[in-house]
Amino acid sequence: MGWLMPLYLAGLAALSLPLLFHLVRRTPRGRQEFSSLMFLSPTPPQLTRRSRLDQLLLLSLRLLALGLLALAFTRPFLRETAAFSPLDLPGRRVALLIDTSASMRRGDLWPQALRLAEKQLDDLNPQDDVALYGFNDRLERLVDFESEGASTIAAKAGLVRQRLKEFEPGWGATDLGTALVVVAGEMDSASDVTQAVREPLLVVISDFQKGARIEALQGYEWPKQVSVVMRPVTAAKHTNAFAHVLPDDEDRGDADVRVRVANASDSSAEQFYITWSADPARAMRPAEVAVYVPAGQSRVVRLPRTVDSLDADRILLRGDDHPFDNTYFVVPPRKQKATVLYAGTDAADDVHGMQYYLRLAVANDPLRQIDVQMVDAAKPAAVFTETAPRLAVLTQPTSAELQHALRSFVEAGGTLLCVPASHEAALTLPTFFDDVEEKPAAPRSGGDYLLLGDIDSTHPLFAPFSGPRYGDFTKIHFWKHQALALKAPAVTRIVARYDNADPALLERSLGKGRVLALTSGWNPDDSQFALSSKFVPFVASLLDLACGEAHVAASATVHENIVLTAGMDDGAIIVRPPGGKPVSLAAGVTAFAGTDQPGIYSARAGATEVRFAVNLAAAESNTAPLELEQLEQRGVRVGKGASRSERIDRIRQERDVELEGRQKVWRWLIAAAVGVLLLETWLAGRAEGKMRKEVLMAGQTA
Repeated sequence: MGWLMPLYLAGLAALSLPLLFHLVRRTPRGRQEFSSLMFLSPTPPQLTRRSRLDQLLLLSLRLLALGLLALAFTRPFLRETAAFSPLDLPGRRVALLIDTSASMRRGDLWPQALRLAEKQLDDLNPQDDVALYGFNDRLERLVDFESEGASTIAAKAGLVRQRLKEFEPGWGATDLGTALVVVAGEMDSASDVTQAVREPLLVVISDFQKGARIEALQGYEWPKQVSVVMRPVTAAKHTNAFAHVLPDDEDRGDADVRVRVANASDSSAEQFYITWSADPARAMRPAEVAVYVPAGQSRVVRLPRTVDSLDADRILLRGDDHPFDNTYFVVPPRKQKATVLYAGTDAADDVHGMQYYLRLAVANDPLRQIDVQMVDAAKPAAVFTETAPRLAVLTQPTSAELQHALRSFVEAGGTLLCVPASHEAALTLPTFFDDVEEKPAAPRSGGDYLLLGDIDSTHPLFAPFSGPRYGDFTKIHFWKHQALALKAPAVTRIVARYDNADPALLERSLGKGRVLALTSGWNPDDSQFALSSKFVPFVASLLDLACGEAHVAASATVHENIVLTAGMDDGAIIVRPPGGKPVSLAAGVTAFAGTDQPGIYSARAGATEVRFAVNLAAAESNTAPLELEQLEQRGVRVGKGASRSERIDRIRQERDVELEGRQKVWRWLIAAAVGVLLLETWLAGRAEGKMRKEVLMAGQTA
């Protein structure tokens, strides 16, 4: 016999109360004093017999009726017909989704996660199917669900255990929302008949930090049959801070950088220290900078790069409990070496010539080390073979030998800038621009000047001036220029014009290289260009166009694709990860996707080498706990993970309810109680009638 509501059995104990109340010996409570008896000694009453029970049959019937009602409320059933075995449990599809992001490297979080996964595997039944997923900013399928027609699932738990031993956290960020959406969608869309009948259960093991991304859950309709069980792991120590360089300092190449230090909201420490280092085992403590950062806030400080730290490639942070994000990698400054050939007659110290201002513009370039060399008029071709320049500036009339050398230089991929300093020098322009011809210049008075009126701001030379703050060229006056016109059809492009519509800057492709022509010189006798604030950025853009951009990807994040294009056209690209084997990219591929760990990477193609730093995503260091209610607010169906015994109890309870609903024993108990009450009522009436008759006979006798 079983009961659905055994608590009502306690009502049977109440049947003893009437018996106890009846058998309790009572003494009168009221006491009345009489004056005439005050001098007598008190004599307690003598009880001749105990209280005894009368009408035992009626009392028994009433107790039996109450007992039957109490048993009816317990909803009894015959358990012998409801035997239940654990093998009768319905099969489940259990997906283990384990966080493998960088924050799981804190303390003993990863061993905790493995223990929780082992506990979940121990609770599986032989008929349960299991799959193993790992996630950071990417989802990795380690063990899939069995498909129709595959082998038995009894060995799946052992396979998952084996993969867990080979498993370890990576360095990616935490994209919890995308992982939940993808796995839930796969479990909901199971087309296998065998899998469709199994109850889906998604078990998530993670530290559930605030830095986790959950935007993918917004607007996603969560499957009704997929429930999620959260298994959080927590670190014993909570203090965590991180440091990263602000991007504007990385691009400027300054000696000092501004570093932002952020402290987690649940941190108990507030004092931290940062320093440059080339080796984490040899941190330069004397050069440390102290930073006070309250919990949940950030501070920006300037970290000087001294002469001793020029080769340092990382910034170390000290003062927190978790070192997984205490290193920020920075590519050490290394100037690009380039040679610029100058073919002109003016001297390097001639303040009226163009070479003087060209040397000044490239002298303080923080990203390049420029060597300006004069072209030997006697041996012009030898210079191109010895120095392998990327840029040549031509201002003088050219000989046939120099023209041939320059043309070969351009066709091989070089960049030539023609700035004719005289009318004779302008006559050599058709050598490189066969669709350009000289036209008569419009007469001008001595005080007239020209301005740049039409500029193609999309051209790389004028890209730094595309903003409204820097795009004003109205203060640059041009007094002399070579009046040119294009023949039809023309392949030469006019990049800039004067306000009288004459070309100011021409460009055309020649072989693998390009030729540019300024129709006015930048020296003070021809224009104000060299004396303006636009000249140095213009020369820097010209060097970028000829030599490739000198700056590198100062900081990419883990798993971010790096596009290697600047100067990487000399052959196959070989990328060397930090502490790893070199990776050769396929021909024509310039994107590298193997940034799976932080550090300094180097890419080499021929004689060109580019270095870039890869760091953790900043959000991964926000290790304060995430409020799990946010997942429920976005529609995630959060359930309670029942153990095997709890599932057995629940299934048994459901079967008991079904069995009790079929048997309905409580109805027979209610009917029996009603029958007993009817019998008790009849007997009580009969006993009362007999008593009245005895009383009446006694009165007549008296």
